[in-house]
Amino acid sequence: MAFLSLSKVLDGAPNVKKDGASYTIGEDSDVSLFVTLGREAMQIVRISKIELGAEAVVVSTHKSERFYFPPDLIVGLQVGGSEKRANKGGGAGFR
Repeated sequence: MAFLSLSKVLDGAPNVKKDGASYTIGEDSDVSLFVTLGREAMQIVRISKIELGAEAVVVSTHKSERFYFPPDLIVGLQVGGSEKRANKGGGAGFR
């Protein structure tokens, strides 16, 4: 995924703050990144920060994990709504 498209998606995502070449994602947002590893893809969930560099993209998660990838291996970004909103309510609607 090209830097331009990745940054465009992150610029328009809710609960994402840009600081130079890095993006900080709020804890109540659901953001996942997909990375290609040959014929397989790896999904990194609960991302807290993405740093875009010329030689590497650094991905940090809310579990204090850090991943380093070449930019050309990133193939997708999933931006979901707030986990708090998604888990609110529930049930069949009966009272």
